[in-house]
Amino acid sequence: MTNTEGPLLTIGGNIKEAKYNPIMEKLSQIVKDDNEPPFKIGVIPVASQEPEESGERYSDIFKSFDLDPVIINPENREEVDDDEMLEKARDVGAYFLTGGNQLRITTLLGGTELLKVIREKHENGCLIAGTSAGSVCMTDLMISYGESENAYLTGVVELTRGLHFLNHVVIDTHFTARGRFPRLVHVVAENPSSLGIGLGEDTAAVWYPHESRFEVIGSRNIVVVDGKNIKHTNVSEIGPDTPLHAEGITVHILSNCCGFDLEERKPWFPENHD
Repeated sequence: MTNTEGPLLTIGGNIKEAKYNPIMEKLSQIVKDDNEPPFKIGVIPVASQEPEESGERYSDIFKSFDLDPVIINPENREEVDDDEMLEKARDVGAYFLTGGNQLRITTLLGGTELLKVIREKHENGCLIAGTSAGSVCMTDLMISYGESENAYLTGVVELTRGLHFLNHVVIDTHFTARGRFPRLVHVVAENPSSLGIGLGEDTAAVWYPHESRFEVIGSRNIVVVDGKNIKHTNVSEIGPDTPLHAEGITVHILSNCCGFDLEERKPWFPENHD
């Protein structure tokens, strides 16, 4: 499921800004375990319509957890690969992608030297974290647009290529709060080899590539939609704006301290996990 070697932390949006937040505690712990002080984290706010404000907000949060934020905020593709941006990217021990519009991330960073630096650092164990759009873009196949209201009609959900840190996974965020179950089911019905991950707000999946698993942290739920056992679907036989049907989609609902085995495609729960 994972293409690279470092851990990943994907958050469903709307992180509670409490003095103690288990998601930020976990993020901070990973950064500190894997680096020497100062514990530098690159904040990449390019998804936001107000990147300066977003960068400052998360910088304040990270400072409260004794991390040293470094803002990496190129304004265009030409600026992405200048020496200053690349030096900033090389000098940090983790990265954090803020929320906003995931297409701003992929169209700005895709195919650049900056993304190459981030990928190389990640291959050597560096954490990449993100929230909302910053989580959605982590996968090979990425949701770019699609309202849930009519998401059981074909052609309503649009997909594009993500940053490819996770393979055969599709992530959706603000999952329960914005009623996005239909569109994730739609994506999995059309792409049954991809595992659908619906991240609730203030909830994160922490991915461990070497162990082929993720764990759940946070106050809400993660919904896993698995199309591995689909026996029948009409997706290949119908045109746009036509209702789809499918048999055999599997759904798992996880909460804090639960986890998921990516090889076995099976959840585990705190009461029965050693």
